Amino acid sequence: MYMNKTKRILIIVGATLNLISVTTSLIISILMLSNAALRAAMIESGYIFILTNTTNIIYTSISFVIGLTGSILLLYSVRKKGKYFRTSQMPYFIGFGITIFFGSFVSWLLLFIAYLTPDIIVMNTPHEVRREEVKEEKRFEEKKRRIEELKALRDSGAITEEEYKEKLFELL
Repeated sequence: MYMNKTKRILIIVGATLNLISVTTSLIISILMLSNAALRAAMIESGYIFILTNTTNIIYTSISFVIGLTGSILLLYSVRKKGKYFRTSQMPYFIGFGITIFFGSFVSWLLLFIAYLTPDIIVMNTPHEVRREEVKEEKRFEEKKRRIEELKALRDSGAITEEEYKEKLFELL
């Protein structure tokens, strides 16, 4: 069983957008810290509000590290086509929570939609189904043949009734 492809793609895109968002914020903060003219232009245009330069870069750096952690957890939750998603959903929920607080609106919106999407779908091709049916038929025929052999041994007197019942019980 593998994870629903739509859900997996939503999680991957959400984690990627979250990573882009926190990286962009860090780069802008570094640029503004190093370029006073850019910082003044951004403040005048109303795009950002800075309390102090030190506070902004520290907050942005912490947000970057936490956002990076959230993206890594989200991507880890869908490893190997989401094969292990059902057994280890904690990385997804922690990454989702981190994205809500430190990520972009679009990222957590995509992750919320992914949360509402069914987790697992069973992907059995007709060839896989037929292969399983053939295996089951072979097992059934083998048991049937073995029971007939036991019956013949009992009828010929090679084994006792108790031995027959014991071996039949083991077989079934």
